[in-house]
Order: sequence, then structure tokens, then C-alpha cells
Amino acid sequence: MSGLISFAHPITTSRKTRATRDTFEACRERASADLLRSVTMLTANERLTLERSAASWNLRADMLEGLARRAARHAHSSDRDGSNHIRL
Repeated sequence: MSGLISFAHPITTSRKTRATRDTFEACRERASADLLRSVTMLTANERLTLERSAASWNLRADMLEGLARRAARHAHSSDRDGSNHIRL
């Protein structure tokens, strides 16, 4: 092996892996799982870490849900007035 980087087989992320981060439903599930795990932790540090993680996942879920609602509202209003173009 020459030690050079080979690009013959590019690394790609699967849609399944990406979907676990990119939907607000998945983020809420992850937050719930972290909160549930935090109850079983023995030390305060472990509990706090998982509680912070749950809060972060909930924040991400809120952001993604807001984006999805705005996109749906925009799509609905575009369909109604006939303007299907994207403004840059």
C-alpha cells in the first residue's frame, strides 16, 4: 500500500442513517430515549449529560418542525396563488 488516499470507493451516508437526524419525529424519539436512560444513571454527571442531550434533541426537533411547517405553508400558498417559482 502506498499510503495515498484512494477515491475509488467514495464514502456515502445512507438515507437511513441521515433520516435519524433529519426528521423532527426521530429527534423527539432520541430525546425521549435519552431522558429515559438518564433516570437509570448512577451519577449526577451521567444524568446531567443525558438530560442536556435530550434538551438538545428537543431543540433540534423544534427547529426542524418549524421548518417543515413553514415549507408546507409556503407550498400551500404557492399552489393557491399559482406562483410555483423559487425566489432567491
